Amino acid sequence: MGSQKYNFNWYSVEFKQSGRKQQTIIQTAICTLLVVKLTTKIIMIKLLNKRWNGIAIVLLSSFFFAFVPTSAKIALDSGVSLMVLLMSRCLIGLIILAPLTYGLREPIFVDRGNIPTLIFVSIISVCLIASTYHAIEYISIALVLMIIYLFPIGVALITTFKGEEHLSRTQWFSIIGVLLGLGILILDESSETSLYGIFISVIGLLLFIAFIYFTGKLVNEIGSVTINLQLSFFSVIVLIIYILFVPVDLSLPTNNYGWLGILGNGIFYVLSYVLFFIGSKAIGITTASVLALTEPLFATIIALLILSQYLSLQEFSGFIVTLCFLSLFLIFAHKEDG
Repeated sequence: MGSQKYNFNWYSVEFKQSGRKQQTIIQTAICTLLVVKLTTKIIMIKLLNKRWNGIAIVLLSSFFFAFVPTSAKIALDSGVSLMVLLMSRCLIGLIILAPLTYGLREPIFVDRGNIPTLIFVSIISVCLIASTYHAIEYISIALVLMIIYLFPIGVALITTFKGEEHLSRTQWFSIIGVLLGLGILILDESSETSLYGIFISVIGLLLFIAFIYFTGKLVNEIGSVTINLQLSFFSVIVLIIYILFVPVDLSLPTNNYGWLGILGNGIFYVLSYVLFFIGSKAIGITTASVLALTEPLFATIIALLILSQYLSLQEFSGFIVTLCFLSLFLIFAHKEDG
């Protein structure tokens, strides 16, 4: 009996100790869950903050856009003509955005008063793409991109002179620093020069500034998804009219890679612009334009991860300079908003 009682007491003590350990583990788990829940809540509040949410969306837009030039090059190298590439891009936009607009219960049609501006912006969009590809025939892609990437300065000048946005001296300095960093990153070798090619690139730059500014204004009234749907529609109309009156090459891809390039070019282009203008509503068109300059950075990272293309010392220096000045711009933009 004594032995049995001793054993019983032993198991009771062991059971109590085990119960206490389990209770301690449960309490620790509950406390951990509460901490995680609180941390997640703080992070979500930060992410759902209008400004930071807008910054994240524009950065995601730049990430998607980094795939556009590569997709276009794959398509063109596979025998696709420029007109087919332009038309397919707009048609893919219609196919994606029409059901998306309906599913999000966004307005599909717009007021008649906005139609002239939409047609004007659609023509600008088509001419912008055409001028960019035309300039590449005369000068290097790197030089064309560096000229086009000056567009945030033009957008900032317009919004500043019209009193719509205000940039501090430090932010202007940061924009110039970002462009300097991109120049170091992109222009890593001697570029071909042609006055005609530079002239066409400058026209493309002016068209891009006008496109970003006027589309940004329309987005505030119509919404990003709706306006991109309308731009795709009117761009198709403009291209059809052009094809009917001007003989153009309508060559299709000669292999499956070409079709993949067409598909990727259209999908990533549409996603990038929809997200860009969604983000611009939250942070302003000027800040969004500056953040859009991260596209070469994402393209570099993608090339590093997928293609194992490592950076040279000059490219790495340009990458770091661009990141530093972008961070400086965002810090002072936050202080201005505060």
